[in-house]
Amino acid sequence: MKTRQELFSPLQRLPRISHHLGIELRVMRDDLFPVIGGGNKARKIIKILQEPESQGCNALVTTGSLQSNHARVTALAAAQRGWGCKLILHGDKEELVKPKGNLLLMLLAGAEIQIVPSSDIAPAMQSAMDVFRADGLNPYEILGGGHCVAGAMAFVEAVKELKEYCQEDKWQPDWLILASGTGTTQAGLMLGLEQLGWRTRVIGISVARRNPRGRDIVQNSYLEIRSYLQLPSLVQPIDFRDDWVGQGYEQADSTVISAINIAADIEGLILDPTYTGKAFAALLELVSSGEIPQKSNVLFWHTGGLMNLMASDYIIVK
Repeated sequence: MKTRQELFSPLQRLPRISHHLGIELRVMRDDLFPVIGGGNKARKIIKILQEPESQGCNALVTTGSLQSNHARVTALAAAQRGWGCKLILHGDKEELVKPKGNLLLMLLAGAEIQIVPSSDIAPAMQSAMDVFRADGLNPYEILGGGHCVAGAMAFVEAVKELKEYCQEDKWQPDWLILASGTGTTQAGLMLGLEQLGWRTRVIGISVARRNPRGRDIVQNSYLEIRSYLQLPSLVQPIDFRDDWVGQGYEQADSTVISAINIAADIEGLILDPTYTGKAFAALLELVSSGEIPQKSNVLFWHTGGLMNLMASDYIIVK
């Protein structure tokens, strides 16, 4: 039984899309994770901040795009704790004129924002750390996307939550589909499922990176958490697909826009063009191609992205 103090995301059936596709489809609603705007980055930051809290830190420095979910949850988490926050972002400075989506939330949370070229992120983050220290604060640096062992461990632990739901419903996924970026979410889910002894096949759908780089990043994260847990080193095959990247990060093609429309129209499930729309477009194609067989139990791990949808310039509604 969940208590009010526990943080969890609901697992929901999608009966109409299931009927439409001929599979048993359910969705893990991390978009409804109940803190700082939700999403997989919210789940990560709660775990990541355990270390700086134990070390007496009182300021955070991180990086991302102007619509970064990770930067948003970092800013809001810092505000909740009364900490300083400096965000080193990359993107078009003109977005600051009329901020929207995640950028608006970062500003509302009182984060100090510096926009730099991608090539200048590392020195800008070091400078931000130095300034905080000079001001007498104890800052903590977080890599973009929450890419670290703690971030991955959040999803090893999330699988325990999934197990609880599945035991209640006497249901177990044959396939798990998710949007995959920095790799820690996919790696954590893989190891968590492995520890359960489930044979669920995990397919990460790239939101930006091409293979082999994207696949290698997931593999490295997987090996890092195995080492952290003092498990024997084991190279697992990583299923990381880059077929739906399109023109890259924050870029969506007509297939992705169609998938967003289908999910909303049939189930009222809100997806976005940066992350979950790409993953759901992949799911639809994997089923239609027969790679995911009819009558399969399929879990779609919804990593969030509502703010990305609201900030999007794409014409979503047909």
